[in-house]
Amino acid sequence: MSSTYIYSEYYKYRMTSRYLEIRPDNIPSDGVISFKNGFPVLSFTIAAQNGMLDPRSIRICGDMRVFSDNATPPTPVLATDDPQVQMDNRLGVFALWDQLIVRNGRSKMICESIRNYNKYMTSYLGVSSSRQDLMGHLESTCLTMPNRAAMATASVVNNAAGTQAKSFSCHLPSGFLSGGNMVNLMPGALYSTLGEIGDVWYRPGNMVNLMPGAFGSLEIEIHLAPDSQVLFSSNGSLSAPTTNISAAHYRLSDVKLTCEVMDIPSDQMAQMSAQSQGSMEYNTITSLYTSINTSNAQLQYSLALKNVQSAFVTFTPSTHINTMQQNGLATTYPAKDTTGALAKLTRLQFLRGGQKYPMDFDVTTNISTETQTTVSDPQVVKQFLESIIPEYQLDRTSASAMNINRDYTLTNTGAAGDYTHQPDGGPLFGVGVRYSQFNSGQDFSTQQFGLSIESDIGGDSPQSVYIFIKSKATLLWSQQGVQVLQ
Repeated sequence: MSSTYIYSEYYKYRMTSRYLEIRPDNIPSDGVISFKNGFPVLSFTIAAQNGMLDPRSIRICGDMRVFSDNATPPTPVLATDDPQVQMDNRLGVFALWDQLIVRNGRSKMICESIRNYNKYMTSYLGVSSSRQDLMGHLESTCLTMPNRAAMATASVVNNAAGTQAKSFSCHLPSGFLSGGNMVNLMPGALYSTLGEIGDVWYRPGNMVNLMPGAFGSLEIEIHLAPDSQVLFSSNGSLSAPTTNISAAHYRLSDVKLTCEVMDIPSDQMAQMSAQSQGSMEYNTITSLYTSINTSNAQLQYSLALKNVQSAFVTFTPSTHINTMQQNGLATTYPAKDTTGALAKLTRLQFLRGGQKYPMDFDVTTNISTETQTTVSDPQVVKQFLESIIPEYQLDRTSASAMNINRDYTLTNTGAAGDYTHQPDGGPLFGVGVRYSQFNSGQDFSTQQFGLSIESDIGGDSPQSVYIFIKSKATLLWSQQGVQVLQ
């Protein structure tokens, strides 16, 4: 039992914490959840109650097993299988989460929705986590590993009976759930963390009220990714020489959501219930998707966002999407052509309303002059890292000269030199820009976001482009309802 303090100008008092364990709202009778067998969505409801919820404490827990077919019972993936089923090692169980939705339970207002959540997480984890993190606490909780071989051995391969489940307890990084705000489960307003060392302090006026008549309950919905997006072959083959993995799939069991709630002393209920409205500011992620197949690509979007903090872009050959022959979640350079050769990105322009912004110059890469270099471009790398985590906050990363270079091919042959064998978590490439310098973003409510990419991408090699925009949102709540302003 832990304790914390509530603070105001006139009083402080100690609260005790309790832990909730919540089962999915939509669980089949056998308790086994899988995309293949028709249960592609996990939905949880944190009911209204007298207490304060810390969203950062939310964990999705359960057991994961991977099978090579859909027989009764299914055949587990074995170490002797060839080809062997693999998963993205940097993502671990995050590879399974295709979309994350957080909504208000009373009005059903969506507070945050992140599509392509697994694709977002492969960049986020790569930038924000060290190699030691991937094989330390993240391995214990989220099943990550520093390389594909370790991932297969630790989390995918099973015994002949299929009884070796891999347990996980993963957090859900997002703006609303990781923003440092507490969620009040009783009548009251919003509270914010003051950051005292030793004890945690909160001040009335900055916390969401989740009781009926105020904010209401909190709902979390997770859409599962297709098996063909999560699993892939060790050598690009699906059926030779000893097994056929075309029917491979993952299954989840004993799934639950856990979280921490702090009870409010009865003698303070009336005082904290007096406020009937409030607001909260948090970062949120907007996800966009397109494809390019030209050497001079022009991307433009009307974001309708007023406080954009940063934007970053990642690439995947379109032929790698939803096929078990390739890892469609890898964060690689785009492909030049169908041979798997990496494209040479020679010039980048980030635009706002058709004008270069925030940089008023072209980003000319090092490969435009040194056409055979495999060394990564330091300017591109720096801007990409900063677009995800500001430099002054980036105290650890798995980005290295080994996994951000150009010294690999985009073919899955199972041999050294292809992208699946990149060290330090796997390939880590993207382009990005940071708009916020002092927590004040840029207004894109009336100005279009644009990106110009010059490269040698061929017309027969379409590239999937994932765009992630980080912006600030403001949540307003009252007895009349909930509103999210972006």
